[in-house]
Amino acid sequence: MENSTFLASDYEKEQIDAIKKILRVYFSGDIEFSKNFSELKPNIDNQKLKEVLNELDENINRDDLIRYVNDINIMAYNEENKLCFMYDANRKFTKERKIALENYPRDKNYGFCIEKWINKCDSILSNSSSDLQNAIYSTMLDICSEEMGILVVRICEDDFDWTDDHAMEKLNEIVSNIRKGDFFNESYISSR
Repeated sequence: MENSTFLASDYEKEQIDAIKKILRVYFSGDIEFSKNFSELKPNIDNQKLKEVLNELDENINRDDLIRYVNDINIMAYNEENKLCFMYDANRKFTKERKIALENYPRDKNYGFCIEKWINKCDSILSNSSSDLQNAIYSTMLDICSEEMGILVVRICEDDFDWTDDHAMEKLNEIVSNIRKGDFFNESYISSR
């Protein structure tokens, strides 16, 4: 399941908890945690989504998508600013995720640097039994959210220690850069 803490290491749990605390303060409490993606009524009939998912598995059908959309939980969501926050642990950077990312339409602002995520997939190449499922969930969230005008702020494991005293400044910088579509700010890409 997208953003499942069931498989999370203690480090991941610590980082996710720290991010949630900072988000709560940053948005003055106006943030929802563990929101089910289906509540946002995404368009699972999106043609771009179908094209990307076909690159992963030609047998995915509409019934599968209906079931999958109910399995996706968003780590944090701010309705007013249309921002969705997800924590991507290293185990999410797989061959399947790379295939999906390489087929994303490039003329869209998804809220994260696609090239950076592809490069992370190349360098990490995690392998688990849930690789395809995670790639499908992430793709559905990214493409459907973009169509609804929601930016998916993907926070990558090891990019920053969210227990650090400067975490609020870091979040402010990330949100500011993402709104501008500036994913190549050096301090955003490598801040450790």
